[in-house]
Amino acid sequence: MQWLGVQSLIIVCVAFILAVIVSCLDGFAHGRVESGLLAANSYNIISDSLIYCFGIIVITSLSIVLVEIVFRKAVNNLQYILIEMALALFYLLLVAMAEKMPFIASYIVVSAMTITLIALFVKGITRTPKAVALITAILAVEYTLMYILLILGSMALLVGSLSLFALIALAMYFTLKLRVENDELTLKK
Repeated sequence: MQWLGVQSLIIVCVAFILAVIVSCLDGFAHGRVESGLLAANSYNIISDSLIYCFGIIVITSLSIVLVEIVFRKAVNNLQYILIEMALALFYLLLVAMAEKMPFIASYIVVSAMTITLIALFVKGITRTPKAVALITAILAVEYTLMYILLILGSMALLVGSLSLFALIALAMYFTLKLRVENDELTLKK
């Protein structure tokens, strides 16, 4: 049971460090705008997307913890860090692709690349199709919601807050079946 606390602490710490590193991309992207390599409107959207980095990494990583518990497949710390690094790399790839194609196209391509990479990695770790489908669906929802929030403008705070409320409600519902027995976290069916 102690592993869950340690695992969660590692997840949050690495997510925070990566979010801080990703926030530095704002200055990098701004330099690309000044060099004429990146369109100003793409830069504005990318800059806005950086605020979601920490949340995306934490939600995805905690989803992997849930997969670990439900499917009884161990995921080691290095694998968590690699998944979180792939999630952080999304933003650098987004800047790079947005220099060469319209923002929406680059967003779709980079989202698909990131989702596919993580899904294949989860498949290799768990060898469980249901776990892969679950993580793929979670990532698809996260990236779709982030795009919607980016284009909503003044409604983004309301929609984002309601989405987080729904996420917390879902997490509460699905964790009701978690029980600690013999110092081990299990899922009661």
